[in-house]
Amino acid sequence: MRPKQHARILLVDDDQAVRRSTRLILENEGYDCREADGGVEALALLDGGLHVDVIVTDLHMPHINGLNFMKALSYRVNGRGIRVILISGNLNREIERQVLESGAFAVFDKPLDYPRFLKTLSSALEPDS
Repeated sequence: MRPKQHARILLVDDDQAVRRSTRLILENEGYDCREADGGVEALALLDGGLHVDVIVTDLHMPHINGLNFMKALSYRVNGRGIRVILISGNLNREIERQVLESGAFAVFDKPLDYPRFLKTLSSALEPDS
């Protein structure tokens, strides 16, 4: 993984305001951010050669939800170790269980607790976490 000041984060959310506000916070912390308005666009960016260290994705999106995006991602990255942090506006224990069992590094409810989110993102960039 790269140091924080060079870490690239892909933000995947169909809500442009959420993407933009999260991007501003992350860039203020020194992260390099890219955006996708959904799982389909994110997969196309990754298939096109975009390399990222962590993906932050929403759960509820049109065309491909966060869980299906994670499944499609796992077929594409072949163990490259891209960690995924999933966020949801409708989180419950069952959804959280499914998300974590699907391989997410962490799951957060909206609105984001940014101090906790930033700490978790930093941990996701650690090679042995």
